[in-house]
Amino acid sequence: MTTPQEFATRSALIRRAIAAHQSWIEEKLGIQIAETVIVDGLPNLSQVGVQKCLGIFDRRRSGNRQSRRLRPLVAQAEVPPQYPPILSVADDVRTELSLEALLEDRATAWTGFEWQDCPLALRLRMFNITVVALNVHYHSGPGSEEESAARLLVARRDSIPALLRLIEDLYHRDRTSHLCTIGGRPRRVPSVAWTDLVIDPKINSLLVRDFESFWKREQWFRDRNLPFRRGYLLHGPPGNGKTSAIRAMMSSRVLNAHTLRFFEPNADDGDLDRLFEQAHRDRPAMILLEDIDRAFPKACDPMTKISLQHLLNCLDGVATGEGVVVVATANEPAALDPAILRRPGRFDRVVHFPNPDAALRLEYFRRMNSGLNDEQLQRPVEASSGFSFAQLRESYIIAGQQAFERCGEVTEDDLLTGIRSMRQSMASSSRHTNAAGFRASAEVLA
Repeated sequence: MTTPQEFATRSALIRRAIAAHQSWIEEKLGIQIAETVIVDGLPNLSQVGVQKCLGIFDRRRSGNRQSRRLRPLVAQAEVPPQYPPILSVADDVRTELSLEALLEDRATAWTGFEWQDCPLALRLRMFNITVVALNVHYHSGPGSEEESAARLLVARRDSIPALLRLIEDLYHRDRTSHLCTIGGRPRRVPSVAWTDLVIDPKINSLLVRDFESFWKREQWFRDRNLPFRRGYLLHGPPGNGKTSAIRAMMSSRVLNAHTLRFFEPNADDGDLDRLFEQAHRDRPAMILLEDIDRAFPKACDPMTKISLQHLLNCLDGVATGEGVVVVATANEPAALDPAILRRPGRFDRVVHFPNPDAALRLEYFRRMNSGLNDEQLQRPVEASSGFSFAQLRESYIIAGQQAFERCGEVTEDDLLTGIRSMRQSMASSSRHTNAAGFRASAEVLA
């Protein structure tokens, strides 16, 4: 028989959790509960309790960005004596924990715990206020397979100005983009400007202008009740700038990219859910789906445990989120399951990254070597016909090595030697194997 508690609203569950700790919260804030405010929708700020209350040194700077920013501001942290905190083991470190580490002093430096339950009173030295952080876990209803969580801050009403400054500081976006992989650690992505790239005019129109225009038209979307989100599928042979374009997209708006490893043995639909949830919390943000033609080919069984239908549900549903851009890459879009492209709105722009033509090869060599004029570059441009940008780069590296050995500058003959060497290497490689260093991958983003 269904009980009324199973259908309690989120607000009712939050008030019930606050009531369970009311006397302690009133004591820490020095005011009646009726004179407080409750802020919902925050990240897990209680994570600071792992270090402050349990004395675990955070050598890895774990936790979300807001928690890491909050830690230096906390002068004191307390929990109710009758409620010991409940912790869970973080997904990204389960495989890293060893018995040796637990038996030695290094165990005190391990930061693989995540704070789940128990309120935490935080005294903030900079803002001279006390707030109470509390996580409330609950099931959304009979159809829910996983728990949902409400991340709360309880504060005095007269501290609202200071609380607003705190939230603004916590959410202030770094001027550096990061690649955030499910089950891994965020990694810094070096900044790249659009002007740093040699871009085909078609790509400039379909991707660069569209992407920049999208962010400028946010109010236009909202005035017309259109979802403020965008999808791009970048395809083409390896080594032609898909990864560089993604880095430029991230740098242009200082976006964090959230991704997962489709081909990990343990990757499943739950990881895909976490990917979309993370990006939604971090918005504006990017979701990066790499090599989806390999993960979901139409001619054979998927090469991942993640189901195609679940991916389509995530792309179509509200999980995509306002202010989230989805970018997918593929080498052979013709090999991709057509269900991914069939419905409009999953990918608004399908952008081809071909091998550069003669004009782009000339521009590339100009940028790499300003000492040679167009006439001197003409033969290398013709000799490198059919090369990808990655192969042009490797040819120039070979030429530069030759010039370095004789203590001189790169010449036309050096470039021709590098191109010939590159062609010989390509001819000797297996037709089924990518030349070393030419496969575009999200791994090189960082």
